[in-house]
Amino acid sequence: MNEKYNWKSIVAGLVCLIIGIILILLDIFSFKTPQNLWISIGCSLIASGVVILLTSLFVERIKVNSLDEWSIKKIYATRSEKNADSDPNLDKAQYCVDGIAFGLSSFRSKYTKKVEQALRNGVNFRLITMDPNGDFIHFREKEEGEVEGNIQKSINDLVNWANKLNNRKYKGKIVIKSYNCMTLDFYWRVDNTIYIGPYWYGYKSSDTITYSFTKGGKAFNLYSEYFESLWENEGLTQIMTRQKILKR
Repeated sequence: MNEKYNWKSIVAGLVCLIIGIILILLDIFSFKTPQNLWISIGCSLIASGVVILLTSLFVERIKVNSLDEWSIKKIYATRSEKNADSDPNLDKAQYCVDGIAFGLSSFRSKYTKKVEQALRNGVNFRLITMDPNGDFIHFREKEEGEVEGNIQKSINDLVNWANKLNNRKYKGKIVIKSYNCMTLDFYWRVDNTIYIGPYWYGYKSSDTITYSFTKGGKAFNLYSEYFESLWENEGLTQIMTRQKILKR
């Protein structure tokens, strides 16, 4: 825990001091109230202001949790729990959905209609997935205990699904790019919330811990900037869907 000054209390103390001084000066040089009423009130305000300032500076400092600057919203024991929070509200997205994942088979089977609604509203989807024909896809299948070819097929199905939706000429588009390297962390962004989690050895991706962060915090900024760097890295990623690359 860190500590910082309570600036609201400091400002309140300064306001009391200033008003107290003004009342005393007005009573002395201008109005001269009966029984020096404003002088009495001014002195009380000055005394109160001094007490507030001394308390704020030396006694009552605000304790700041160092985690606050990261703006962590929630921790999910499994990614499927995260899906229960984020996916049903997908059709309420306003401008972007970004992701790093694999084939999103469960997502596609449950929420295609919500994706279509988001596309109608002009929301653009940018997805990065592992190259289904690359060197690393079969290693990931072994890590998850999947039957050989399952993740590869799921990724190809994802691309076909995106092309099919894009052919319907909605305002928004789905662009998918692939990378050919070892597994990248799961990443999912819907507007101002980002969900992050690892891919654990021996676990299906839906069974791994996931964190959510909100816009304005350090984690959101770091992860969103990292996604942009991956998206723009032509040496790492290549486009898989049939349309122009989307940029933010």
